[in-house]
Amino acid sequence: MRLEVDDYFLKMAELVALRSTCKRRAVGCVLVDKKNHVTATGYNGVPKGFMHCIDYPCKGADAPSGTRLNECKAVHAEMNALLQLQSTDELTAYLTVTPCFDCAKVLANSNVTRIVASVWYPQTEVKDILEQAHIIVDIPMMVSSEEWDCQP
Repeated sequence: MRLEVDDYFLKMAELVALRSTCKRRAVGCVLVDKKNHVTATGYNGVPKGFMHCIDYPCKGADAPSGTRLNECKAVHAEMNALLQLQSTDELTAYLTVTPCFDCAKVLANSNVTRIVASVWYPQTEVKDILEQAHIIVDIPMMVSSEEWDCQP
């Protein structure tokens, strides 16, 4: 069975997430241009040259998701992908989870015009940032667009 384009790139983001060196959560990002060419990938992990969190956990490693983020040394998947980016075309970001507040701000300041994610990351402010930046958000597993409106 042939995968739909969005499903294909979401699966690719899941595969990229397997390279994560973050103990708390593995996240993957695939940036794709209008021609459906992959322009960059990224996963979350500590900055280059640092000891990997999976080997030497940082202070935030055992904190619940979305908490004590200032104690986490990981650079997020979206940011790592944008650091690898060479393209200036409009892009779609395929993510294993919608961006956090900081990554949403970075994406809003980039060439990303659409986000396709597997899971909603519960931060209310993120929706406002993405809407103001006119970034379309699709979460295929959601039954309807009303679910996006109901997110915390």
